[in-house]
Amino acid sequence: MIKQICYLILFCTGTLTLQAQKFPVDTLLYHGDPGKYINFVFLGDGFTATEQDKFISEARNVLEYFFKQEPWSYYKNYFNAFAVKVISKESGAIHPHTASDCDKANVPISNPDNYFMSSFDVSGIHRLVVPRKLPDVVKVLAANMPQYDQAIIIVNSPYYGGSGGDFATLTTDKNSADVAAHEIGHSFAQLSDEYWAGDVYAGERVNMTKESDPNKVKWKNWIGVNEVGVYKYCCGGQSEFWNRPHLRCKMGQLNAPFCKVCSEAIVEKIHKLTNPIVDFTPSNLKMDATSQPVTFRLSALMQPEPNTLHITWELDAQEISGNNDQVTINFDTLSPGLYDLTATVVDTTDIVRVDDHQWLHFNTVSWTINKMKSSGTVVTASVNKIAYTVYPNPVSDALIVTIEGQQPVKNLYVGVFSSDGRLVHNIANDVDVADTLQLTSDISHLPAGNYYIVFRTKSTVKSLSIHKL
Repeated sequence: MIKQICYLILFCTGTLTLQAQKFPVDTLLYHGDPGKYINFVFLGDGFTATEQDKFISEARNVLEYFFKQEPWSYYKNYFNAFAVKVISKESGAIHPHTASDCDKANVPISNPDNYFMSSFDVSGIHRLVVPRKLPDVVKVLAANMPQYDQAIIIVNSPYYGGSGGDFATLTTDKNSADVAAHEIGHSFAQLSDEYWAGDVYAGERVNMTKESDPNKVKWKNWIGVNEVGVYKYCCGGQSEFWNRPHLRCKMGQLNAPFCKVCSEAIVEKIHKLTNPIVDFTPSNLKMDATSQPVTFRLSALMQPEPNTLHITWELDAQEISGNNDQVTINFDTLSPGLYDLTATVVDTTDIVRVDDHQWLHFNTVSWTINKMKSSGTVVTASVNKIAYTVYPNPVSDALIVTIEGQQPVKNLYVGVFSSDGRLVHNIANDVDVADTLQLTSDISHLPAGNYYIVFRTKSTVKSLSIHKL
C-alpha cells in the first residue's frame, strides 16, 4: 500500500521541524493492519475539551453516510477510520466577514482561537472554509496517525462551508456529510467540480477536458451509459471551452450520486492504494522427502461487496486452477528442480471500464518451490503488486511500455505479437525490474492492425492489446 506523509514543511523563511501535541485517538472503523488498508483520519477544529463527544458524533455521522454512497459502499471493507481529538482553546470557526457574499450567508463575525485557524472567506469566497495553519495539520497527523491516506477536517460551525485540496474540510452544517463526500472526491480521487468554479480551477482531469469528440474523450467507454456524455460547462469565463461527463453528479451538486466517470476514478484510486491479498499460507516451508501434498491458500482477502475478485493459479506460467482461494500441490508428481506457483488476484468490477484494466492493478503471491533430489522440498513466498501499461494506444511509431512492481520483477520478457500469435518484434528479454522500468520501442515498421504486447516471467504470462496506425 502506498503511504504518503510529509515530515518537513518548507517555508520561504526556513524549515519547520514537525513537533506536535499528542491527542487521544478513537477508532471508528477497523478492518485490519493500517499498513495494508486505506486509513481515513478525522481531525476536529474549533472543538474544545468539553466538545469532543460532539466531534466524535459528527465524525461517525459523516462516516456512516459516506459508506452508504456508491461506489464507496462496495469497498467499505478496504477502509479503517480514526478520529484524532484535537482540542481547541475556543469553540467555532473564524469568520472575518471579508468575502463579498458574506451578507447573503448571514453568518456572524467571529474570531475564536481554534487549533488549525479554520476560517470562512478564504480567497474572497464566503463558503470556502480552509484550515489556515496547514503545517499544524501535517504535524498533528505525523504525531498521532502517520499512516493516514485521507485526512478529513471537521470544523465546529453550524454554517455551510468546506473545501477540498490535500485535506477535505467541512463544517457541522446539516449538509456536512454530503459536503464531505464531494470534498473527498476532490482530495482522494483528484476530481474536478462539475459546476464552473472559475477559470483558475480549470484543467485536464478525469472528469474535465477540452476534448469534445465522444470517440476521443477520456471517458469514451462510458458514453451513453446512465446519461454520460460530453457536456459544456457554464457559466462565464472560459467555461465554454471545457466539458464534463454528466449534468447531475455529486461533483456538481449536493444530494446527487457520483456519475459513472467519477465512480470509476474513485475505485481506481482504491485499487492503486491497496493489495487485496491480506494474508496467505504457507509463507516459508521445508519438508522432508516423504512429504504430503501441500495446500496453498489465500487465507485473507479484502473483498468488495458484492465480491468481484477473480483468482487465477499458475504453475510455471501454466494455469492450473481458476477462481478458488486455494490449490493443493502434490510434490511427489514433480521432478527435482525449481518451480514457481503464482496466485493472481484481479478486481473485475463493472464500475471500471478502463482499457486492459485487468493488468493495470493485479496482485500476486508467488511461491518458489525447490524440490531437491534427496533432501526434500523448500518453499519460499513473496507478495507483489504489478502494473503493466502501454502508451500511446493507438500508436503509430514509438511505443512506451511501463512496468511497475512493489517488489522486484525478475526475468521479464516483453514482445509484440500479431493477432494470430506470431512474434513480430522484441522489446525486452530477461530483464529485472527493481521498482519501475520504462521502455521505448520503435514499431513504425509494423503494418497497421491489431497486436498484443506480451509480458512473461517464469511464473506468469499477461498481454495487452494495442492498435497500430
